[in-house]
Amino acid sequence: MRRHLSLFHVLVVALLLAALSGCAGARGQKGAAVKLDPAKVPNPYHSLVDIEFVKPLVFEAMLSQKAPTNFMIIDARPKQPRYDKGHIPTAVSLPDAQFEKMAASVLPADKNTLVLFYCGGTACPLSHQSAWKAEAMGYTNVRVYPGGDPDWEAAGYEVWTARDVRTPLPKLDPAKVPNPFHRLITLDQIKPAVAAAMLSTTPLTDVMIIDSRPKQPRYDQGHIPTAVSLPDSQFDKMAAQVLPQDKTTKLIFYCGGTSCPLSHQSAWKAEAMGYTNVHVYPAGDPEWVEKGLVVWTAEGAAQAPAPAKAKTEARPTTLKAGKVEGSIDNAFFAELVKTNVGSIQLIDARSATEYAAAHIPGSVNKTVDVLEKEIATFTAEKPIVFVCSTGARSGEAYYMFKEMRPDLKDVYYVDATVDFAPDGSITIK
Repeated sequence: MRRHLSLFHVLVVALLLAALSGCAGARGQKGAAVKLDPAKVPNPYHSLVDIEFVKPLVFEAMLSQKAPTNFMIIDARPKQPRYDKGHIPTAVSLPDAQFEKMAASVLPADKNTLVLFYCGGTACPLSHQSAWKAEAMGYTNVRVYPGGDPDWEAAGYEVWTARDVRTPLPKLDPAKVPNPFHRLITLDQIKPAVAAAMLSTTPLTDVMIIDSRPKQPRYDQGHIPTAVSLPDSQFDKMAAQVLPQDKTTKLIFYCGGTSCPLSHQSAWKAEAMGYTNVHVYPAGDPEWVEKGLVVWTAEGAAQAPAPAKAKTEARPTTLKAGKVEGSIDNAFFAELVKTNVGSIQLIDARSATEYAAAHIPGSVNKTVDVLEKEIATFTAEKPIVFVCSTGARSGEAYYMFKEMRPDLKDVYYVDATVDFAPDGSITIK
């Protein structure tokens, strides 16, 4: 797969310009100053467009949550070897030779939809032939990009191959992510930004990737390369220092996956501050690691999140510690919840909305910012255990107590994915 990361900046700027120019159907036809050889293209289509018309469509489709319904880009070349070898991103395959067989299943049902055909350049008649056929079927908004694939690549833009399958957006659980952000992106869409930032000798100024999880233990253990740390719980305190001054900068927030609301919460806050190009990568760190992509830790690069440091001191307790610093053994905690939850101070660090949807009976709901305000009031009467849905916010609470209340030795957090059921039961993964 050929990638042209150096032009990533151009893509983002062009996308912003495209957004300002309105929807695809209203952009109008660009003048396509091309000369077609009558011997090779004997029946050119009457409505031609150039690359400046095509680019905003491609960028819009690449950044959309779903395939756009107001336009379709169509590769009229044979699927093998041409389309599979390399095609304009988001284009669908409808070989001209298979048009009669495939058109009904490929083309949009709404015949007012913009359908844009291309093929192998100015010497290729296939896109013109397909465009005439589409018009004969009743499609009223047909265009041909005569420069096609050669013109696209000559301009330095990326192509997709048969191996490039767009990662679908994950389904978010409303109980865990009650207020999802309105602009989501996939792994395929964040990877070019990460790669561009890694290859750049200076920090990028047009895009910033932001880890909304707590710095300890999550960000320091392993984060997406080049991402900056801006914990959602510290957003109001840190945003002015961390976020760029240019509010048109593309911001990509992520956190602990589909069960984590932190990135969505931060994205809404950034948009409220006036940032106009905000996105959330909802699959977040879990998908990045699952795909075997490199992560960075507080100590540097690593192929997988670095394990937490071992405990350096013994703590008097009746609880069973887990394998990583500050954690409680998951099986022990699950049994404790069933049989003797009153023996601990169980604090649920999730939002009030999440807590109201389902929580462990006997737990108290206190978000990290509330805990920080009330931290002086806690006593060592009972062991303190923090819980949340992914271990991120509970871990943040633990490290805050470790730093601000070192006198409290009997403090733990649940370092796991926890599913809360309405009946008060939990499942630990």
